[in-house]
This record gives sequence, C-alpha cells and structure tokens, in this order.
Amino acid sequence: MTFNYSNSAATSLRLLTKFGQTVTLRKISQGEYDPSTSGSTNSTTDYLGKGAVFDFKERQLGTNFAGASLIEVGDKHCLWMPDGATIAAHPADKLVIGSDVWTILNLKTLEPGGTVVLYEFHIRK
Repeated sequence: MTFNYSNSAATSLRLLTKFGQTVTLRKISQGEYDPSTSGSTNSTTDYLGKGAVFDFKERQLGTNFAGASLIEVGDKHCLWMPDGATIAAHPADKLVIGSDVWTILNLKTLEPGGTVVLYEFHIRK
C-alpha cells in the first residue's frame, strides 16, 4: 500500500490559503547576450502561491538552516505552496510579499515520494 502524498500537498495549500497570505515566486531568466548593448535583458515570470511568513525564533537558530547561511536580524522563514501549478523553486528566484522583494538565501523542499508537499525558505530583504 502506498501513501497518497498529493492529499498532503492539497492540505498544505488549503491551510496556507486559510491562514497565510499571497506570496509570489518570481523566476528570473537571463536573456541572450546582446553585443550592441554589451549586456543581456532578463525576463521575469511570476507564480502566485500561498505562504506563511514568520520571524526566526531563538529555538530555530542553528537548526533549520544550519551551515547554509547565517540568520540575521530581519530575516524571515516562509512556508510556501504554489497555486495549482507545478513549480520548481530555486535559490536564484525571488519571493514577492506585498510590495517587498525578498532574496532566497536557502530553501528546502518537502518532497516525499516525489510529490512536493511544501517549500520552506530562509529569506532576506
């Protein structure tokens, strides 16, 4: 008997929708190099999702993201799920919460059985 992780993913999204807020994942794609401008133009694609944003608590320091990056004052911890689409989050992406754009310092994907149930981000403005 196998466990249906898609039900867990649906529960995550339902709870984040009820208790969280809209959080947008912004994917930035680098365009081709243009020799006439000596640069490239980036394009962005936004994916809506639901998230819950928290301050890091003392008990979390050194446990959630140990060794990956130092937690500084003002950093946030975000739990996120996309609205309906299957999106793979990457550290080069950004999170948009309200009018603020946050840099992803670290991310964890809760993905048992190959089904993404939840993304966990360490973010900084």
